[in-house]
Amino acid sequence: FGSSVGSACGATMSRFVHPSESALPDAVVRCTVLQTISGTALGNGGAVAIYNSLQNLELLQQITLIFAYTQVGDTGAVAIGNSLQNLEQLLKIFLDFKDTQVGDAGAVAIGHGLQNLKLLQQIELSFWSTRVGSDGAAAIGHGLQNLELLQQITLNFRNTQVGDTG
Repeated sequence: FGSSVGSACGATMSRFVHPSESALPDAVVRCTVLQTISGTALGNGGAVAIYNSLQNLELLQQITLIFAYTQVGDTGAVAIGNSLQNLEQLLKIFLDFKDTQVGDAGAVAIGHGLQNLKLLQQIELSFWSTRVGSDGAAAIGHGLQNLELLQQITLNFRNTQVGDTG
């Protein structure tokens, strides 16, 4: 997958990382803006590698992770959800799981991870064409309910299993 890091790191950096690599480049650790990580070859192993790297990015304020059209499933989404718990400085987040294998377990973990993001102002989550159902959508809602600084919320659960309770 490719990654690019925003100017908050001092310079724009681009690098293609093979999905089997275990971590992002060391220079990323001090970043406050991680603009995009994406790639079509990314699977659960790649998402877990991202999780391992995100644990060290405590100053991160903005992140975009695009897993659309990949083989990422609940294992990868749970890892990303767990990593969110450490990103308490996050102001803006975009997670795109469109057309992946993510189901309720992954969405529940994302929802739990969101609860700690008390400074979050903007969020966009896409679970379009996933296996997420009402339990996952309800967990996302629960994770967002006490984030008092939120100014913009975009949630996409189109073509999922979400029913009226979600």
